[in-house]
Amino acid sequence: MMIQALRSKLKNDQRLARLFMGGASGAVAKVVAVLVNAIGLPITVRYLGPEQYGFWVTISTTVTMLTVFDLGIANTLVNCISRAYAEQSDDMAKRYYATAFWATFAVAMALGAVGAFGWHFIDWGKLFGLSDPVMARNAEICAAISYVYFLLTLPLGLAAKVMGGYQRVPVANTFTIISSVLGLAAIILVVQLRGSVVALMTAFCAAMLSGTVLLNLWMALRHEPHIRPAPQRVRLSLVREIMSQGMLFFILQLSGLVVFNTDNLIIAHFLGAEHVTPYAVTWKLVSYASVLQSLLIPSLWPALSEAYAGHDLVWIRSAYRRIMRATVLTVTSAALFLGFAGRWIIRVWAGSVAVPDRLLLWSMCFWIILLAITVNQGALLAATEQLKLQAIYSGVAAAVNLVLSIVLVQRLGVIGVLSATIVSYVLFIVFPATWQVRQILQGRYLPSNPIHEGKIQVDVI
Repeated sequence: MMIQALRSKLKNDQRLARLFMGGASGAVAKVVAVLVNAIGLPITVRYLGPEQYGFWVTISTTVTMLTVFDLGIANTLVNCISRAYAEQSDDMAKRYYATAFWATFAVAMALGAVGAFGWHFIDWGKLFGLSDPVMARNAEICAAISYVYFLLTLPLGLAAKVMGGYQRVPVANTFTIISSVLGLAAIILVVQLRGSVVALMTAFCAAMLSGTVLLNLWMALRHEPHIRPAPQRVRLSLVREIMSQGMLFFILQLSGLVVFNTDNLIIAHFLGAEHVTPYAVTWKLVSYASVLQSLLIPSLWPALSEAYAGHDLVWIRSAYRRIMRATVLTVTSAALFLGFAGRWIIRVWAGSVAVPDRLLLWSMCFWIILLAITVNQGALLAATEQLKLQAIYSGVAAAVNLVLSIVLVQRLGVIGVLSATIVSYVLFIVFPATWQVRQILQGRYLPSNPIHEGKIQVDVI
């Protein structure tokens, strides 16, 4: 009976059906990612050792930080494609994508020029807390390889955003699986051949890039409608539109960069690269508590955006509250389990060098619960384009977090960095975001006209 009721519900609600299919495909992708990480992480830790793995993971997280320099174009594109999809305008979608692609390509070229000019002015050994000059040189080369990978993925990574806007997340997830499997194969191959950390970084980045390239080819040749970034579709008016919303996303991404991605760099700089390993491995394990939520967010955001364009506030309220209830239940349950069993799991999984103390483990478990709640809030705020106020309080949180992290890491050690994150997040994000979400669900910011001449007219606070 329950299965029949679910089938009937999905048949009558196509938006919910696409959300369900996106989540199901995300589950497969996440299972593969978890298996790949469960196999690859201990191999990498044991092969590289704590110091080399420390700068390996620090470089990886730093490259993730750099993705904010797309100026918010990628996240803006999700809403733009969702809007075009709601209007059933393929031409509009093609213009948005072409404009976003070439704007991002220009950003990548500019960042490449800046990197080429300033690269040798950086003391890589000091940055990563490395005393061995050979290891410092390897870290510099690995950073260069990762930087090139980042520049290539700036324009190529937009393909996944286009699929998200069309609510075809299963397609993007399929190619994510391909990338994950190829990445693991690259790690195993280099380890078997006893390659250097430089060879490992080269093979891993090349493998991960392959899935992204294949998705771009599929979208250009197989997706209906065929979407290719033809230069003649670029429109200056769309550049202005994309950049106006993109700059708000850019501020939010910069704030997120500080809150989520500076920890490893701060720890490596002040305490040494070897102290990054238990922190990074613990966070990797604890982040699995929100795995179910992460399956739905890529589908939830465009679905909320489409519903908002159509004034379907009833559906938005229902979907958001269901997701929030499921999030609190699943993430809290998983976090409690990891709090009790996490140290044992890490010892078996990654070795004794990666085992954290109990305070760090339980603090991360609390942090993942708090984060999971605000991720849902962020998806709703992004989908409804209520970004101005969020950009302000997120910027304040980021500044406070950075200052507190630098101060507390020198006084409390590794736990000081996480404490700074939690304090700044609770004070400057959780409370204002909760108030803003309530306003949205009450219809406070709903536009007077669902769609007008190809654009949603949104009153942004």
